[in-house]
Amino acid sequence: MDVAALARRLVAIDAANPSLVPGAAGEREIAEFVAEWLAARAFDVRLVGSDPARASVLARRRGTGGGGTLLLAGHLDTVGGAGSGSGVAGDVAIPDDRIVGRGAYDMAGGLAAAMVAAASAPDDLAGDVVLAFAADEEFGSIGMEELLAALDEDAAMPGARSPRPDAAIVLEPTDLEVTLAHRGFAWYRVEYEGLAAHGSQPRLGVDAIDRALDGLVALRALAAGLDARARHPLLGSGSVRVATIEGGTDAATVADRCVLVVERRTLPGDPDPGAELERVLAPSRPARIIPLVARPAMEADADAPIARAVLAAVERVTGAPAVRRGDPWWTDAGLIADAGIPVVLVGPSGGGAHADEEWVSVPSLVALVRVLDGVIAEVCRASADPGSGGSSGTARGRRV
Repeated sequence: MDVAALARRLVAIDAANPSLVPGAAGEREIAEFVAEWLAARAFDVRLVGSDPARASVLARRRGTGGGGTLLLAGHLDTVGGAGSGSGVAGDVAIPDDRIVGRGAYDMAGGLAAAMVAAASAPDDLAGDVVLAFAADEEFGSIGMEELLAALDEDAAMPGARSPRPDAAIVLEPTDLEVTLAHRGFAWYRVEYEGLAAHGSQPRLGVDAIDRALDGLVALRALAAGLDARARHPLLGSGSVRVATIEGGTDAATVADRCVLVVERRTLPGDPDPGAELERVLAPSRPARIIPLVARPAMEADADAPIARAVLAAVERVTGAPAVRRGDPWWTDAGLIADAGIPVVLVGPSGGGAHADEEWVSVPSLVALVRVLDGVIAEVCRASADPGSGGSSGTARGRRV
């Protein structure tokens, strides 16, 4: 199968996330295309999601039985913007070894490689290959939450032949390196309240901006403390920053309100960032600290069967030792790991993620398909031992 042609077809579909691009169509069109393509190749396929316009795809290629179940995961949505469509002017030549356009690198290329590898797996494969392609990864990751819930529901049905995945690969772009860890994040809205007064008589009021300034100083000290902690071998240090500030009404009035939006990037094993923020900001007397979104960090065991299988497959295909790395950004792998499914990331080479000129390397897509071929054969081979990659066929409780 032509992975490059499939990737180009996916890139041609506008899948801009409407939570980021008001009025965007969302993921429905690309989800329907993927679902039809897989259904035509004997996958059990359905669309998942409470919002019909924000559909995710859940597909399963059933094995003959007795093998492990491998989950190949990715996201359908893009950030939209100037790189949508071809991503280049009509008179600009595109090299034959590149696919250019919004989502090519992040992450239509990875989706295409997963589809081709799963569809071309041997007919006598023992275990199942499951594809979970999510909506909304670029904003709130609602799609992957819904897909994981659907997988658990399928596995829990009486007499179900839909075992829960034993291992997973997320096909985010990694330049054919293997991501074993990435940071988590948490966003908070910090609200300060004061008392308005005329600017000529500030002592009659309470300046909310002044209180927020005390909070900013405390957050700067927290950032320095995070940087001074022992560094993670793949991820370095965690971080905290103020993303936005709103406050005041006009030049002649003492501000009765100031609001900060704070982002905390976390490492595996970090304490609860919300409790940490409450403690650090307490002396500045915020009126309230409101959690917005929190997602866990991810760290894989390098000796887990899925990590060994991916590292070995990359080495076989590239002819060089696989590079192990950690990523500063967050991906849906954090939710998959938190659900108790061992997971690593590997994806194609390219550049321009979220930029106007986004591209993916065609040779890297071909190599990625070969990597996935090897991992599918390893994980989904016949085995009676769940610990070595074979599925027990029973549902395990999802940790949320």
